[in-house]
Amino acid sequence: MRTGLVAVAMLASIPALAGPGVERWSALSRTAMAITGDIALSPARLVAAGRTFPLSVSADAPAFGTPSGPVPARILKVTKPADPRLLHGNTLCGKPVRWLVAYRRDAGRSLTLAAFSGEAFPAGESGPDLCGTFSYFR
Repeated sequence: MRTGLVAVAMLASIPALAGPGVERWSALSRTAMAITGDIALSPARLVAAGRTFPLSVSADAPAFGTPSGPVPARILKVTKPADPRLLHGNTLCGKPVRWLVAYRRDAGRSLTLAAFSGEAFPAGESGPDLCGTFSYFR
């Protein structure tokens, strides 16, 4: 019982994606508005433009590299890599999406998703496997 409580407490403290519930986010960036629209995100799935990406939590990174400096982030593995057509016939990557990295900013009011196509575990928002970044708000 104690182990379960510790695990729940640790999950709730992660600023990237707290809790197992579904979080609904409104598209903020031009890329999000043009490709995904508003999203629903949980540790188990991303729903964007009516398409579902099944996910599993791979890691919680205390210092994921971003252009504005390291941030705490959750690294999610897409368990069935795919690149379906979303809004306006656009896709996330142009090839199967394998990783999504989620992190919050502005006291949790905004969310950034970074999509990656490569097999390598993402360490930062850079490199040839980065497909794009998408910003959302609540």
